[in-house]
Amino acid sequence: MKKSISIVIGLLSFICLFVLVTCEVNTNGGFSLSGTLTKSGVDGELAYLKLVASGAAPDTQAIYFAVSTPFSAGTATYSVTGIDEGQYTGYAFIDVNGNATGDESSLPDSGDFITDEGADVNMTGDLTLDINESDWSQL
Repeated sequence: MKKSISIVIGLLSFICLFVLVTCEVNTNGGFSLSGTLTKSGVDGELAYLKLVASGAAPDTQAIYFAVSTPFSAGTATYSVTGIDEGQYTGYAFIDVNGNATGDESSLPDSGDFITDEGADVNMTGDLTLDINESDWSQL
C-alpha cells in the first residue's frame, strides 16, 4: 500500500514538474502594441489610441488605451501594454485643438485627425503597428 501511494505521489510530482517546465509563462502581464505615428503639421499635439472589441465602432469603450508622446518633427511614438491574446479593432486620433479629456473616454471632434478605418489587430505576441501620414484624415 505504501509503495503504491509513493508511486502515485511520484507520478503526480513528475506531471506537475513537466507542466511547469513545458508551459510558456508570460511574465510581463500580456503583450505590447507599439509603433510610430507620422503626421506633419501637428508638432506638440498628442494622439490617443485605443483597442476595442473586434469590429466595434470608434466610440465604443476602450479595452486598452494609450496616449502618444507629443509629436515632434512630424512623428510620435506610442505603447499599449498588458494586452491579452485576442482579436481587437484599433482606433487613433490626434487631438489638434487640445480639448480631449486625456483618458479612455477621449473622442475626436471637428478639426482632429483620425485614422480612416479601424485596424484589425490580432494579438498573439508583441506587435509593432505604425500609422503613416497617408493613414490620417481630418474631421
